[in-house]
Amino acid sequence: MNTVIPLDNQDDKALRQKAFRKQFAENLNAALDRRGAIPVGYGRVTAVAELFGVSQNTAANWLRGDGVPELARLPEIAETLNTTVEALVVGAPGSGAHVIDERYTVIDIHGGDEDEAHTLYMLPEALREIGMPRGVTAMRVAADDMDPYLRPGDVVFYDPRVNRILANGVYVLRIHGALVVRRIQRGTLDGMRLICDNTRFGSETLSETALESGAIEVVGHVVGRLLVGR
Repeated sequence: MNTVIPLDNQDDKALRQKAFRKQFAENLNAALDRRGAIPVGYGRVTAVAELFGVSQNTAANWLRGDGVPELARLPEIAETLNTTVEALVVGAPGSGAHVIDERYTVIDIHGGDEDEAHTLYMLPEALREIGMPRGVTAMRVAADDMDPYLRPGDVVFYDPRVNRILANGVYVLRIHGALVVRRIQRGTLDGMRLICDNTRFGSETLSETALESGAIEVVGHVVGRLLVGR
């Protein structure tokens, strides 16, 4: 039986905010560790308060995950700690998923235009059980061009570390700025075929030139899907 996962509700929003504060605290502490000469425990609270000119209460909140700095202060904090704003906010770059504590992994879910993202929380062992790598990202499908493999409202999980077509399979591609899902089949004579599972849509030939020119970009390799409501 497939499970419908609500992506928009107040509880989810509050959980995302709490997860963000906790993630920032972990990243901030890691940056302080790398910088060196800053103690742990209460001494760290005092050091951070002095380093950034804030109260010890504020410093303690940052370090515990009970609060975060104002957005405008992040570049200053990153520069002082010899790191980046991205590293402070999301941790190590290049991964669509990151661990927010010992129990949960956060997976970003976006739509076809990537303008709006939501968050899905999964247990690491659940990812292992269904055979997904921990670096997956997810996309909610709006079109029916891959029906019945994917229908509008379904969620496809893909590995964003795969940016080349190395074998036949299903991929997320960026074509003319839009994200689409296509089944790719390598041929021996006519390059690669971009196949829509829905027979109402035609398939296309993908040349190596199109890939090399950047006209078509491989965003990731599909490793799983959530069939919502069926």
